[in-house]
This record gives sequence, C-alpha cells and structure tokens, in this order.
Amino acid sequence: MTNSVEITRVPDKIEIIKDGYKIKAKGVYNLEDLYVELNQWFTHMGYDWKEIEYKVVAGKGGSQHLEILWQGVKEIGGYSTFIIKLNLAADITDVEVTLDGGAKVKRQKGTLEFRSAAYIKRNINIWKGKFMGNILAKLYEILIRDRLRAEEGQLYGEAHKLYDELKAFMMIYR
Repeated sequence: MTNSVEITRVPDKIEIIKDGYKIKAKGVYNLEDLYVELNQWFTHMGYDWKEIEYKVVAGKGGSQHLEILWQGVKEIGGYSTFIIKLNLAADITDVEVTLDGGAKVKRQKGTLEFRSAAYIKRNINIWKGKFMGNILAKLYEILIRDRLRAEEGQLYGEAHKLYDELKAFMMIYR
C-alpha cells in the first residue's frame, strides 16, 4: 500500500465573469463615440487596451454585420493580471439623423450585442522547475489569500462598471 499525498495544482486562470455575459440593445448609435468611450474607460481604469479582431461583412441594402473583439489587460503586481474581453457583434445600417440644431449627421441603426468575460491570470510559472514548486505555489496562495480575494472583488467591480458604462451608452441613443 502506497501512502501518497496529491496536491492540486494552483490554477493559472481564475474566472470572475463567465465568458458570454451578454448586453444587447436595439437603436440608433454613434459607433465612433462608442469606440472613444471604451478607449477612455480602459485607459482611465489602467488597462492596456487593444483591438484583437475586426470583421465587417457587407449585407443587402447597405447593411453590415460587424464583429470586434477588444481585450483590456492590467498588471496587478508581479503575480496577477486582470483581463477583460469584450466582443461586439452588430447588425447595422448607416442612417442620417437630424440633430437638435438642424445639422444632419451619419449614425448607425441596428442591434448591438456585447459578450464579455473577465478573469485573473496568475503567474504560476515562477514556481516551475523549483524544488517543491507546486507546494510553494499553494503555500504562497495561502499566505496572500486575502489579497487574492480582494483582487477578485476588484476585477468583479471593474467589469460591472464597464457594463454600466455600456448600458448607459446604449440608453443615451434610445
């Protein structure tokens, strides 16, 4: 009979907002304003923000299907990194709108659907190749448990602030 103790590995990714969290609305929007607002939000919150994917498929009658994937990355110390992924799928048509002052401007009419995820990436590679590396990783996680829980709460709060911003943006144009 063998007596062995199995130590579970420390996960390198902690999911805070499950991939696929959805916000959807229909209306007339200014997608340039959306882009600027997202850029400002991520920058203000300390994220490096980049566009990972951008696809446009032309449809009938001038309609377009737009898919954009953005990712915000924020380093938290040397061990944790916050990552927020935001995917926009939109079926839109350009329309002309008359503003209150009488000026005519181009806007986009259609449905915007955001899908999102937020997670913490842990740098568990610092333990690889070290004597008893997995045990050291577990011990470290125990020692900084309160900090790690605070980080999870912080990312949850930041992701929901972003969702509130998106909802407010979509309400402006209703």
